[in-house]
Amino acid sequence: MKNPIPNSRPAILFAIAATLVASFTNCSKAAESSEAEPPQSFFSINSDGALERPDSYRKWVYVGTPTTPNDMNNGKAAFPEFHNVYIDPVSYDHWKENGAWREGTILIKELVNVGSKAAVSGKGYFMGEFIGLEATIKSKEHFPDEPGNWAYFSFTNPGNTELKATATAFKTQSCNSCHDASAKDDFVFTQYYPVLRAAKGFGSGRPESAGKVEAIGEAAAEPDPADPSALVDDKWNPSAPTPEGIVDGIPLDKAALFAWLKSGDYQSFKNQESKTHASDGPHTAIDLPVKVFLNDTIAASLTAGNTEHPEGSAIVKEMYSDGGELGGWAVMVKTQATTETGKGWFWYEVTSATDSDEIAAMGNGVVGCAKCHGYGDDMVLSQFPLR
Repeated sequence: MKNPIPNSRPAILFAIAATLVASFTNCSKAAESSEAEPPQSFFSINSDGALERPDSYRKWVYVGTPTTPNDMNNGKAAFPEFHNVYIDPVSYDHWKENGAWREGTILIKELVNVGSKAAVSGKGYFMGEFIGLEATIKSKEHFPDEPGNWAYFSFTNPGNTELKATATAFKTQSCNSCHDASAKDDFVFTQYYPVLRAAKGFGSGRPESAGKVEAIGEAAAEPDPADPSALVDDKWNPSAPTPEGIVDGIPLDKAALFAWLKSGDYQSFKNQESKTHASDGPHTAIDLPVKVFLNDTIAASLTAGNTEHPEGSAIVKEMYSDGGELGGWAVMVKTQATTETGKGWFWYEVTSATDSDEIAAMGNGVVGCAKCHGYGDDMVLSQFPLR
């Protein structure tokens, strides 16, 4: 009797080949199916265009916790609380692989007030209680008209211990403009987050496993606050020559302008708001009270509907604390006939009503100011007729 095994070998080999082909086919189909799936989303926009409050974000990638305490900002910090920042894990991996933010990126900012300033380890700033929640999203699908397709939200409910279930996007000039002017990477302040800096374009693997640290050098010298050219961030320095003297009755010299503002001469402008309103932009802080005054030149130009305002146009904005105390001024004066992306405007902001050295910006062509005001008609964002 002949051995049947040799004769069955072709059948066995065929069966194995068929199994392998089927396996590869299934893997291929699975890969095609995976490629066809849309990118994973970690947020939901409802039918009203509002962002639903995300949960489980503490399972995401923790980015860092900056704080700018009142104690270091003359009691007037725009954001005196701690900001615990988290990013969805898929966007973090994309950032790590590509060094760019993907469509659908979401970052969550958890607000925590400053609690104790002393611990057994020594003096410092220690976290207190949760006081708010904010988010920012990059989505061309949902925000095609926003700069960089980024939108900003707050779930904080002032005076209430419950966070809001949904939030609508802030107006463009409230957040986008500042991020556009000062953020290092596509509207994100990566310069303040070493976790993101280390991960940018790192590729495969883990940045934290690389075993690298930055060399610690000498601290930079503190700038002279009395010298506008010594401001820390170049985006708040003048980028064009600043005229000397007086333009349409408004002095451009640092000491003379502060004295003019303290005298209240601008309050004689016929066109002024009847009362304060919540600021839409970052003057002192979003939502704090401000009041706008227009000189005759800019009022006449706005009435005429001009797309570019004449030399001598001027706007003064009073900035108040949450308690209603005058806390400084913002001023813009047109010093030449053409705007030239903000270089034709003189910009000034002082965050104190008693100290002329508390300057946030001063000079012609201040990029930070022009970026924000660039969304208005010839740099003017104030509603007209005035409220």
